[in-house]
Amino acid sequence: MARDGFSPATVDRLAKRVGVKCSYPDCRKPTAGPDARGGVTNLGVAAHIAAASPGGARYDPRQTSEERRSIENGIWLCQAHAKLIDDDELTYPPSLLREWKETAEHMAALEARGFAVRRASPFPSVERKVPGLIAEMRADLQKHPLIREIIFLSRRHSYCPGSTPFFAYFYEDHEMLDALGTILVHAGAIYDVAFNDVPRFNFTEEFVDYLLGES
Repeated sequence: MARDGFSPATVDRLAKRVGVKCSYPDCRKPTAGPDARGGVTNLGVAAHIAAASPGGARYDPRQTSEERRSIENGIWLCQAHAKLIDDDELTYPPSLLREWKETAEHMAALEARGFAVRRASPFPSVERKVPGLIAEMRADLQKHPLIREIIFLSRRHSYCPGSTPFFAYFYEDHEMLDALGTILVHAGAIYDVAFNDVPRFNFTEEFVDYLLGES
């Protein structure tokens, strides 16, 4: 069976309706730019919400060929997220992709009017889940606002990581400290830089701004 691909006009329209940015909500990266020969480099993909042919992700046999080729069945993504949605179609069903598409178009419309659009900060919600650890982190940063590295340790052990200054948080002081760290990683508050089997992280600048009241 032939593949019901998009026309060049539909591809162009899909890209421009989202400001030529990836429609994945946590990405929104630009997907086009200049190349060295005076032309254009394109890193975007006009992905099918329901596959263009049998065997593809989210294929819907009830659709007509015209429906599969229509702009309503397309979503503009960067190459990485176009592959992601097809490799894991159960996590990314058609309803979710249509929601992404609608959100991306609304964001592009606001950006075209000069507004800066970003997600609401997740940190207040995270602080309600991890109040004790975050309170300690805030107090540490207020005293030493340029330190970014943190290490999880037991008070029974000593550890010298080198010349880089760091904050230490102890398993004896915080129940399920590793789980709390995972919550902070998922929220984009810290990121893993571990080596030598020692849990080690860096603060993100967005989280530092939140803790210091600058966001």
